[in-house]
Amino acid sequence: MRSWLNYLLLPAFILYRSFIVFKNFCYDKSLLKSSRLPCRVISIGNLTFGGTGKTPTVLYLCKFFQIREINDIAILSRGYKRKTRGTVLVSKGEGPLEKWQNVGDEPFMMAKKTKNIPIVVDNNRFRGGCFLIKNFNTKIIILDDGFQHRSLYRDFDIVLMNGSSLPSDYSFLSMTHIREGWGSLKRADSIIFTKSKPKFDLLKKIEREKIFYSKSITKSNVVFPKNIIPQKLKKKKVVLLSGIGDPKSFEKIAKQYECKIVGTKTFRDHCNYTDKILFEVIEFANNVKANYILTTEKDWVKLRPLNPIFPFVVLKIQLKILKNKNIEKVLEKKLSLNLGHAPSKYNADKSQH
Repeated sequence: MRSWLNYLLLPAFILYRSFIVFKNFCYDKSLLKSSRLPCRVISIGNLTFGGTGKTPTVLYLCKFFQIREINDIAILSRGYKRKTRGTVLVSKGEGPLEKWQNVGDEPFMMAKKTKNIPIVVDNNRFRGGCFLIKNFNTKIIILDDGFQHRSLYRDFDIVLMNGSSLPSDYSFLSMTHIREGWGSLKRADSIIFTKSKPKFDLLKKIEREKIFYSKSITKSNVVFPKNIIPQKLKKKKVVLLSGIGDPKSFEKIAKQYECKIVGTKTFRDHCNYTDKILFEVIEFANNVKANYILTTEKDWVKLRPLNPIFPFVVLKIQLKILKNKNIEKVLEKKLSLNLGHAPSKYNADKSQH
């Protein structure tokens, strides 16, 4: 089915890729200019349409700066699939100001997970950045999903790549998955491999000092209507429910807790759950006698308002960059910052790769 769909979409894909190649050529040759904000901009992006962990990386960077007492930071996103237009203030740093439908599921989730960090969504990133600088005196903007948004100048480009990917995942016919080819990595200042170590020959194409590795950590679980620790999932029957870019990674994390997966319900990324969908999933969970439905934080943002009547476990995933002293040096050099040192209680980030 997927292969048939790929061939059906081939003309649209060729047109899209041709546009991206032409646009990049124009920027590379200075035929198009990037607008520059009067602050530092760090972009978090990827070569694919999701599934590499951009949101956890944005949250990691927020914490990275805050524990080093660099607090004049903000998050700027486009707010994918939101119902509003223009500049929308998601948070002043004290939680969401809008419903998730008005700002997008990921910015809403980041607003719930961060403190003292303003968040704005705007398709025009330059305009959104100006809003942040004017209203919050922002010194560092973390640009969510910004690698392809070259109309805004960035001081540091971080590209995320799923280490479990195969060369075929980046082939020309992977049209439902790929935004840009490997050649675009030359624009990146750093490449962070997420999910696992790369299993293919891509490393030979990248300057060694640009490469970093990360791992996902299940920090805690939240169960609705009460709390549960991850270890309590052992031998429990669960149904996996997700609408994310990389559902296989979610399943892999769930299996770490030795639960018995009795069913999987997978929807498109950024799925807008309805009462009908939730009813069907709960009915399925009851039929297979599941103890819990496991889902992600991003999905829970949209499921919680529907008031589910079945126990849900929400996996909270954090990202940790291994050997982060190295990325600290890269950021200091590129951004001309004195990052100092993290307090001793955060030295767990010194994990060796």
